[in-house]
Amino acid sequence: MPKLNSEVTKQNWNGDESLFNLPPRKITPGRISLHILFWAFDSFEAYIALNRVLRVDPKLPPDPGLFWLMYSTHLGTTIILFYTYGYLVVPSLMKLLVNYRATNRVIWRRLLFVAVSSIAIFVAFNIYDYYLFTYATSHYLPAPAYMKRNNDVLLAAGPIGVLTGYTVLSFLWAYNVSYLMLPLLLRIIREAISWGVESVKQKGEIVKQQEEIVRQKEQNQTLMRNQLQLLQSQINPHFLFNVFNSLLALIQRTNQEAASLLRKLSELLHYTLYDTDKEFVPLDGELQFLKNYVEIEKTRHFNPDRIRFNQSGNAQHFLVPPLLLVTFIENAFKHGLHNSFEEGWVEIDLSIEESSQTLHIAIANSLAKENESEGRVGGIGLKNARDRLDLLFNPNDYKLTIQESPQEYKVLLTIPLKHSLSYEFQN
Repeated sequence: MPKLNSEVTKQNWNGDESLFNLPPRKITPGRISLHILFWAFDSFEAYIALNRVLRVDPKLPPDPGLFWLMYSTHLGTTIILFYTYGYLVVPSLMKLLVNYRATNRVIWRRLLFVAVSSIAIFVAFNIYDYYLFTYATSHYLPAPAYMKRNNDVLLAAGPIGVLTGYTVLSFLWAYNVSYLMLPLLLRIIREAISWGVESVKQKGEIVKQQEEIVRQKEQNQTLMRNQLQLLQSQINPHFLFNVFNSLLALIQRTNQEAASLLRKLSELLHYTLYDTDKEFVPLDGELQFLKNYVEIEKTRHFNPDRIRFNQSGNAQHFLVPPLLLVTFIENAFKHGLHNSFEEGWVEIDLSIEESSQTLHIAIANSLAKENESEGRVGGIGLKNARDRLDLLFNPNDYKLTIQESPQEYKVLLTIPLKHSLSYEFQN
């Protein structure tokens, strides 16, 4: 019998932890720069909005004292809310979705934390806004119409009106929370994709351990199918899609861009959960999965035109191993854009040759000077991708070439395609 990694197996069967105990992301200068850029943009947006609504006379600037009071408190509370939700509440919710097989005690503990923390945050902001607007409207006269209108709403409901009325909840959502929906959604998407790609990487490690003992083709194929199903079972799809549908209904009224992103993510997760449980899957479905991934990545960068995805040839009637190409594409985004935010680029050229039944893909990305060595190495992901290629194909049937220079890193891959009719006949 194959010997599985005992630590991973024990965690999975006990259900006390996720199958993938992923380490926290490192705090790098690149991540810090992205946060600084985001808050610079958010502060500018808040400056423009408050400068408009705090005017008593549209032709005159707002009272300086009132403006800086509202501006500084709004920006400060927005920052506090983002990091509280983004790094405490959201991670707990993501772990809850992955750990659905855990005991009821673990599940309800996380549910209780998410619910109580959300209610506590809304109550805290209700009390804070109540006294802030009361103070501002009484000390800065004449008060702008915007301040009077919102102060009347808060005074009528009281310091904890969020618990008794929908009006105050709507105000808090618009004033404190709506600014965070897009960045929080992008963080959820980033974490979900990272967990999905990491699951494929760790799956390769498990397959490699078993391949040392069991070398026959039939045993390897069965092992890969079982491991893929094991990884996918860590997420409760019904609960996950219900959460996404709730988020979609919530933001669709005000942010079509975020709604579009959520739809793409839903399609991406649906594909990984339901359409990749076989050794080979339709090529056109795999390509649509890659396109959704690339479109999601485009939204995270200021220069989406630097990301190109070109496809030629007819993908119908061909089959390909699932989730094989995404490792190379994810590596290109990691080193081509994430480490050089404004100047980086990624180009993906995919060609299908029907006559020879082969797939050619060229993935090129820029390299940041301070991360050239990291980009050239490629990390564990590319090593596991090589191992998976060796399991799926004979060494002479595929070709993987790495080309590198100080400014560019390029992966050239050619793999054989299976025709759907002949594959169904053989199986």
